[in-house]
Order: sequence, then structure tokens, then C-alpha cells
Amino acid sequence: MHARHFLSLVGIGSLLVMFMYGCSESQTPWDNHLNAGNRLFQQGQFDDAEKELKAAVQLAEQFGEEDPRLTKTLTKLAMVYDAQGQYDKAEPLLQRTVSLHEKALDSKDPELAISVSNLAALYQAQQQPDKAEPLFERALHIREQALGADHLDVVLDLKNLAGLYIAQEKYGQARPYLERALGITEKALGKDDPALVESLNNLALLYRAEEQYDKAIPLLQRAITINEQALGQDSPGLIGSLNNLAFLHMSQGQYKKAEPLMRRVLNINELALGPENPRLSPSLSNLADLYRTQGQYERAEPLLRRALNIHEEKFGKEDPKLASLLNNLGLLYYTQGKYHEAETLMKRTLVINEKALGKDHPTVARTLRNYAALLRKTKREQEAKVLETKAIAILEKNKNGGSKT
Repeated sequence: MHARHFLSLVGIGSLLVMFMYGCSESQTPWDNHLNAGNRLFQQGQFDDAEKELKAAVQLAEQFGEEDPRLTKTLTKLAMVYDAQGQYDKAEPLLQRTVSLHEKALDSKDPELAISVSNLAALYQAQQQPDKAEPLFERALHIREQALGADHLDVVLDLKNLAGLYIAQEKYGQARPYLERALGITEKALGKDDPALVESLNNLALLYRAEEQYDKAIPLLQRAITINEQALGQDSPGLIGSLNNLAFLHMSQGQYKKAEPLMRRVLNINELALGPENPRLSPSLSNLADLYRTQGQYERAEPLLRRALNIHEEKFGKEDPKLASLLNNLGLLYYTQGKYHEAETLMKRTLVINEKALGKDHPTVARTLRNYAALLRKTKREQEAKVLETKAIAILEKNKNGGSKT
């Protein structure tokens, strides 16, 4: 099971503190630049945000290295670079922040733990776990010494370390951190607090990855019960836990248990979003996949058709978001032997993917292979070989680092 299925993995954007300042008569030029940079960052205008924050850094340098405004500004500028994947620019800023905090703060100050965690998160984003791990461990040690081993703030460090190991599929090493995080949260808030739901889901998903289903199921059921009591039976807040439990049952082949959960997710989404909202697509596709897995194609097809029609109506017939729906519906027709219908959809999928991703993208190669399989089924061996050759060339090119699309 890949780490992306877990609900709370570390990311620099989730760790860094947002520095918001209200308007007042005492606003300084530094305040103005920082506020403008923060606003532009939130709007996704990264180039303009960078200019404002660079100006704020220049002003903050004048306050002296011990002034907290300098570390705050450096951290904010690092966030802008991180959001764009410009890790080489973010790294020296975060390294300097750690160095400044080490000089200005007590070795047990939680503020130092935050800057150390931020640098660790950046290394994890760059897939450098050997650099990230000791920093996350250091942050945990700092916070434990400053606040106590059972303080709620320690949970963040425990989740960060768990996320690091989960990303490497080292589930045995991640488990004690998630179990401890749950225990601390229960002790601090009680056994029915909604804040437990995230920890319950994460630990359940780890147990699922280890195929310890008997441990995972009661955790997810408990998460659902907590949210039902706190939010009501039809709250969108239930969707994550319901989906997790449904997928767990599917992985066990217990489709009759998974179906009502997936139907409930779809109903909750319809109530919250309306029947024609494109955000219904995952719920429709998941339920369709459940039926397809069981060979119930006549039940899967209208769900995928509905998702496709909603997206076409909202975004048009050439939108990149349509590609996966077209592909899935095409494969469903292929499985049923409806080759003409399948080919029409596969052609559309290929055109959209080539336009959106480029002709040398690995997704295009997978589309070509699907199409080639259909051509073989319809006795067009030469055409199939041409597409297969193209697919192999694309995959080889990407393997050798030739495509950056």
C-alpha cells in the first residue's frame, strides 16, 4: 500500500506557521510587505509574493539576527519556494532559520522544534529520508523536554516520524509512533473527541497495509461513530472513514460489506453538493469499480456514464479531467466485448492525454497499450504493434530521464 493513501503525511505547507497581521496605524513597511506577500501567496500569485517577501527579508535583516521577525520572514519566503517545488531555494532559508533559532533560543524551546521540523519536511519532500529522520527525531526530543512526553503538541512530531517511515513503507517502524499519538490524544481529550478521528484513520490504514484487518476495522468503525455523534449521520466529515472502511472490505473481497458504505458516501455527497456536481466523480467511480470487480457491468456502466456526463457538461468534452473517466468506461466496454464503444472512448482518452501531458508522458504509454490490446482483440495486429512500439519508446525515454513532462 502506497503512503499517499494515508490521511496525514508530513508536508512543509502543513507544518509552517502562517503569520497573519491585521491592519493598524502602527503598521511598518516590514508589516506591509509581509502582509502583501502572505496575501499573494494565499492567492497563488507566487512571483509577486516572492518579491514582497524578499523586500520584507531585506527590512528584517536590519532588525538584527535575534529579532523573531527575521526568522518569520525567512520561513514565509521558504513556503513560497516550497509550494513551487523550488527546494534548492527553500533549503538555505530554512537552514538559516534553524541556525538563528539555535543561537537565540533555549535548546528546549518549542519554536526551535518547529524550525527543525520544517527543514526535515523539506528533506522529506525531496525524498531524502536520511536527512529528514534525525531532524524529526530532534524536534520530538525538543518538544518532549519542553512540554512533557504526553503533551498534545508532541503528537505532531510523532505523526511526522510515522509519515517518514510510511513513505518508505517501513510500517513496523511507523506503528509505535501512530499508536502513541492516539494514546496521547485519548488521554488529553477523552475517547470520544472528534480530534481522535485522524489518528484512528491513520493507524487503521497502517494496520491495513500490514494486513492486520482485525485491528483496522474496529478503529475505522470507532472513527465513524465519533463523527456521527459529533456531526450527524449525513455529514461530509464521515466520508474519509467510510471510504477507508469500504476499501478495507474490498481488499478482503467482502464486497457486500463495502457496497452500503460506498452508497452512503455517494448519498452524503449528493446531499452536500447536489446531483450534478463534478466532485461526485470519485464516489461514482469507486462504486462503479466495486461493481466491475464483481462482474456486475450493467450496474457499473450507468455510474461511469453519469460521472462522464457531469464532467462534460461542466468542463467540456476536451477537459483533461475527463481522461480517467473515459479510460475507465472504455475498459469496462472492452471487458464486456463492446469493442466499438471502447475504441471510441480510448481514442478520446489518447487525444486528451497527449494534449494535456505531452506525447512522451508515461500515462500516454499506458493509454497506447490499452488501445493496442483492443486492436489485437479486433484482429488488427499490425496497428497494435505500432502502438506497442510507441508505448515502449515512451517508457524507455522516461526511464532514461529523457522526459520531464
